[in-house]
This record gives sequence, structure tokens and C-alpha cells, in this order.
Amino acid sequence: MFLHSYIKNTLGFSEYEIAQMQHFTLSIFSEISKLLLIGIFFYIQNKLPLFVMAAALLCILRCCTGGMHMEHYLTCLLMSFLVFFTAIDLLTYIPVSKPLQLCFLSFCILINHKYAPVVSRFRPAPDGVRIKKSKLESFFIIAFFSLLLFILPSNQYTTIGFWIIILQSFQLAAAYYGKRRFEYEISSAEMDDNAV
Repeated sequence: MFLHSYIKNTLGFSEYEIAQMQHFTLSIFSEISKLLLIGIFFYIQNKLPLFVMAAALLCILRCCTGGMHMEHYLTCLLMSFLVFFTAIDLLTYIPVSKPLQLCFLSFCILINHKYAPVVSRFRPAPDGVRIKKSKLESFFIIAFFSLLLFILPSNQYTTIGFWIIILQSFQLAAAYYGKRRFEYEISSAEMDDNAV
């Protein structure tokens, strides 16, 4: 409470600005704690470098494209863990040739172009400039990764990166249709309320 009073009285921030700072701080600590918990799991498996690379790629993609947003810490932690576990421990062992990987990544570029960005329903809808920027950023990220995939010899890092992009792209499409369904249900409920 001392910090709250100091920020409000001495620095002159409003209650709204303080609430924004609290939300930002809580969000950062929440994300860091999830990454640490999942990182411990992969550290125990001696796969921490693979996880760090996968997390970096996923964070970069999600920052520009968005995706599914869970409302509770535990569901977000479980969903994040599921994505990393699937990419690092399960899908890695499915052999996919480089030409087929490049075809799938091209398809991911199309998915990201069509559906990005999908922001949380608690955030304002992006404007046309932000939408265009998001689509362009996702194109460059996936195209750059495709170039690396083409140039570099096959290894665990490129394989896991490939699966992370696939999983992110498909959950982006799922988030888009989930958000549209939610918006449809809200508008239908409002129409029903207005009819009464």
C-alpha cells in the first residue's frame, strides 16, 4: 500500500494509470513464471536449449499475430505446456521432408495472412494499420524461418521451429473462429434482449 500511495500522491498518477501498471506488472510476472515452470520440465529432460529456441520463436510470432487467450493462469499454463510438449516431445519424431516442410510453411503464411491478428477480447480491436503490420511481420518471420530451413542442414532446432509455426498457425485459425463465434453469441443475445 505504501507504493500505491507514493505513486498516487508523490508522482501524481491516477487510479486508472496505477491499475494499468499493476496489470502490466502482473502480466509480466505471470508470463515469466509460466516460462520458468515449463523450462524446469525441459531442463529435467536435458532439452532446455530446444525449449528456449521454441519459446523465443513462439513469443515473436504471438506478439505480432496473437492467438488463443485463456482467461485463467492455470489454463494458460496448461495450454502453453501442451504446445511446447507437443512440438518438442511428440511431433519431433514425425519425419517430414524439407520440400514438404516448405509447403506447410507456405500454407502457414497464408493462414497468418488471413487470420492475424487475433487479440484478446479485453483489448481494443486493431486498426487497419496494425492489421497490415501484423500480417507483414508474420510473413517475414515465417519466410525467414523457411529460408533458414532451406539453407541449414536438418536438425532438432529447425524441426521444432517448424512444428511451433504449424501449431501457432492452426491455433491462430482456431482462435479467430472461436472469437467470431463468441461475438456472434453476444450479438445474438443482445438481439434477443432487444426483441423483448
